[in-house]
Amino acid sequence: MPLSPDERSLCLEHLAVARQQFRFMLFAYVMMPDHAHLLLSAFESELPRIMRDWKSKTGFAIAKLRGVKGAIWQARYFDFILRRASDFSKKLMYIHENPVAAGLAAKAEEWPWSSAAHYISKGKVAVEPDAFDIPVDPNQPLWPVPGR
Repeated sequence: MPLSPDERSLCLEHLAVARQQFRFMLFAYVMMPDHAHLLLSAFESELPRIMRDWKSKTGFAIAKLRGVKGAIWQARYFDFILRRASDFSKKLMYIHENPVAAGLAAKAEEWPWSSAAHYISKGKVAVEPDAFDIPVDPNQPLWPVPGR
C-alpha cells in the first residue's frame, strides 16, 4: 500500500529525530509513495543501526495509523559508497529527480517530501539538509585518500 502524504511527512519527522539521535549528516532525501532515498554520512553511528531504527519507528507508526500489523518496509536497504565529487552530484540529482521521473511532479522542487527545493530555489523544506561544499573537480575524492 503506497504511503499517504501524511505518512510521508511522518517519515520525514522521524528522519529529523534520527539525525539528532544518531548524529549523521543529511544531504538529500525524497519520500516517494513506495520507497525513500536518503543521501547521508554516518559518523557516530553505523548505517545499519540508523536505518534499522528509522525503518522500525516509521514502520510501527504507520502500521498503527493504518490499524494493521506487519512490515511496512522491505527487510533490507541498498547502500552506495560515494567516493568522488561526481558520485555525490549524480546521487543528489537522481534523488531529487525521482518524483519527476515517476510523473508525480513537473519539477523536482515542487515535491513537498524532498530536499530539492532547498538546493534549487532555496525554498523551505521539511528537513533542512546539512551544508556541504562539493569539490569543483568531479574526480576529486570526497575524503582524504591514504598515500596521496
